[in-house]
Amino acid sequence: MIYCLELCSERSHVFSGAVFASKKRLFADPEIGVMEVRVPILNSFRTLSLVKTLPLASVVTFFASATIAGDLKSTTTDPVVISPKKFSSDVSAFYLGIAGGYASGWDDRFGLRTPAGLFDIGDLNVSGAYGGFRGGWRGVLPSRWGRDFVYGFEVSYDFGSLDDSVRTQIGGSNVEGGAEISDVLSLKYRSGLTSRNGRVLYFFSVGYLWGDVETTNSITSGTTVQSFSASDRRGGYTASIGAEHKLTDNWSVTGEYEYVQFKSEDVQFGSGFSTKSTPKYGGLRFGLNYTF
Repeated sequence: MIYCLELCSERSHVFSGAVFASKKRLFADPEIGVMEVRVPILNSFRTLSLVKTLPLASVVTFFASATIAGDLKSTTTDPVVISPKKFSSDVSAFYLGIAGGYASGWDDRFGLRTPAGLFDIGDLNVSGAYGGFRGGWRGVLPSRWGRDFVYGFEVSYDFGSLDDSVRTQIGGSNVEGGAEISDVLSLKYRSGLTSRNGRVLYFFSVGYLWGDVETTNSITSGTTVQSFSASDRRGGYTASIGAEHKLTDNWSVTGEYEYVQFKSEDVQFGSGFSTKSTPKYGGLRFGLNYTF
């Protein structure tokens, strides 16, 4: 598109003895630029004088520069990023959670001591599913390596039953021994380091626990069955390693492998027989926490 601006001129020109009046016309073309055209007025002929004065690109550059300079005054804002907070966002925090898993026992040899001597019955490997509730507190200390040091304490209660039994033939009798673990309460110290982005916590924990341990023994001779059992509330220790990943500002999921071993006790049965009991197991546990 070409724009035209016409200006009247009071000048006169002499051309071959004739006097001519003239007009100025300015043409603007995006491809050519701005041109000045002087048009003499004569009935018989016209003389054109074209003068290219100012490129249109210079005009566009001038106005563009003014626009950019004006934009420097406007304010800018950072984009909104939606992501969970880091563990270090809370210097201290309380949390509650649920957890569950499956445990498989480590060898606990069941030997039956009688007046006639010591008889090896077999290896007990208590196993089974378990689950429970937990709650705790943790604090955060900034680290020098781009990771945060997290420490705290946790109390948990696990219900469920882990058990096993073994049997063998002694003389003409079938002798059986067994163990069962239930209702475990634990107190743990937990600490670890976060990932560099602060969303994952890699931790280890150690602690003390108490649980109900029942030890059983039965002797079957023909149709006669003699059964004996002894129960006690026993202490022990636990250790675990795992990770916790933040899903939102409040919710997180955990996974860990733990090892549990109870104290060794000499269990006395009513028959006068006895055995040494040291139940232990390892379990894989998953959980869900809510941080306040």
